[in-house]
Amino acid sequence: MRTQNKLLVYVLVVLIAIPFSLAFAWAGEAQKIKISLCHLYVPGQFQHEIQFPRYFKMVEEETKGKYILDVKLYPAGTLLGGVEMYDGVVKGIVDIGVSVFAFTPGRFPVMVTLSQPGIAPPRNCNAAAHTAWEFYNKFKPKELDDTKVLYIYGVGNGWIHSKKPIRSVGDIKGLKTRGTGAMVPGIKALGGEAIGLPSTETFLAAQRGVIDAAVFPLQPLEEYKLHEVFDYSTFIPGISSEFKFVTMNRDKWKSLPKDLQAAFDAVTEKALEEAGRIWQYYQTDHMIELIKTFPGGHQLLYLPDSEVAKVKELLRPIRNKYAASLDQKGLPGEEIVSEAAKIMEKYNERKYEPWKPPAK
Repeated sequence: MRTQNKLLVYVLVVLIAIPFSLAFAWAGEAQKIKISLCHLYVPGQFQHEIQFPRYFKMVEEETKGKYILDVKLYPAGTLLGGVEMYDGVVKGIVDIGVSVFAFTPGRFPVMVTLSQPGIAPPRNCNAAAHTAWEFYNKFKPKELDDTKVLYIYGVGNGWIHSKKPIRSVGDIKGLKTRGTGAMVPGIKALGGEAIGLPSTETFLAAQRGVIDAAVFPLQPLEEYKLHEVFDYSTFIPGISSEFKFVTMNRDKWKSLPKDLQAAFDAVTEKALEEAGRIWQYYQTDHMIELIKTFPGGHQLLYLPDSEVAKVKELLRPIRNKYAASLDQKGLPGEEIVSEAAKIMEKYNERKYEPWKPPAK
C-alpha cells in the first residue's frame, strides 16, 4: 500500500511538472520565422537600415519574445524591380514586397487616385501615410485582394528642382521637366514638357541640358547630388505625391501562426505612423537644414497664394478626368476622388510629433 502511495505521488509530481517544464522550455527558445522582403532602396539608405528593421522589431515585441523574425532584405537591383514587385509577391518570388502603386499604370486604379495631381495633395509624409491607410480601408479595393497588405505610406508632396527660379506658374511653361507616371499630367497641365527618365539618369540629363527641371521630393537633392545641377527647388502643391505598399504573399501569410498574424495586424497603425514620421524627417525636415550647408547655396522657393490658386485651377481637369476613368471601370469615380480629398484634408490639419534618429 505504501509503495502504491509513493507511486501515485510520483505520477502527480510528474504530471504537474510537465507543463512547467514546457513553459520554461518555450520561454527559453523563441520560434524563428524566416521572411524575405524586397524593396527599392540601396544599403545605407534609411529605409534599409532603419524603417524596415524597426518594423519587424515592433512585430517581435508584440509577440513578447515568442517569435524571432529572421528577415532577409533584398535591396534595389538584387531580386525584383519596382514595376514587377507586386506580381513577384503574388507569385511567391519574395514574401514581402515594397513598391510604388503608380509604377504599374492600370493595376491599382483606386489606390492611384491618391497620386493624381491636384486630387489629394499631402501637406507632409505623416498626412500621406494616415490618409492612404484610411482610404484603403474605406474602399478595400479588389486590386489588392491577392496579397495581404501590411501597411501603406507616402512620400509627401513633390517639388520642382530647376536651374532657374520658379516664382509663378508662368515660369514653368516650356520647361523640359523630368517626371514619370502620375506626375506627367500635372507637369503638362502647368505648361511644362514632361520627360520620362529614371531617377538615376536625372543628374546626367540635367548636366547635359536634356532637361531644365525635375519633379522629386527634397531628398534626391542629396541622394542623387541634384543640388550640383539645380540651384532652386520650388514647392508646388499637388503636382506629385507617391504612395507605397508593404504587402505579403497570401500563402506565406496563411502559413504564419495565428498569434503572429495577430501581432502583424496589431502594429499596423504604429508602423505607418512611424513610417510617416521617418520619411518626413529624411525627405523634408532634415533636408531643409542640410540644404543650408550645400556649397554655392541652394534656394527653396514657395509660390504666393495667388499662384497656388492658379495651380489648383489648372490641375482641376485632372480630377474630373480621373473620376470619369474610374466610372468607366465600373467604380464610383466621384465618390472615390471626393473621399480621397476629404480624408487628406483631415490629416493635413493634424499636428505630428517630429521624429529624431536614434542615438548612435
